[in-house]
Amino acid sequence: MKPAFLFTLVVGLLSIAPVVAQASMAGEWEVSFTTPQGPQEFTMYVVQEGSRLSGRLTNEYGEFPLRGTLDASNFTITWSLPDAGKILEITFAGKVEGDSMTGTAKLGTKGTGQLTGTRTDQ
Repeated sequence: MKPAFLFTLVVGLLSIAPVVAQASMAGEWEVSFTTPQGPQEFTMYVVQEGSRLSGRLTNEYGEFPLRGTLDASNFTITWSLPDAGKILEITFAGKVEGDSMTGTAKLGTKGTGQLTGTRTDQ
């Protein structure tokens, strides 16, 4: 096989490979999720390093650290807060598209509710 043909073949194959861009979740978000007690609203501050997420959620009851991952546009974020003398672990899972997110919030063993969010900073 001639080197020029091999080069053209490799470049051609690479050009048809699917391109998956990593979404960005960095910034400040207003998030809301459904619980058995009704909707809960938080401000979420996210720092993104590659696919790793860190930061915090805040509301009138305090500040709660978060950690998570982002794979293309799919995210998982975990955090916890005190609930009736126990620690309740919450997992957000969903998809980010630009300045919006949608998904679910798993509330430990208390159920799952709808999650929505909007990025508030640019």
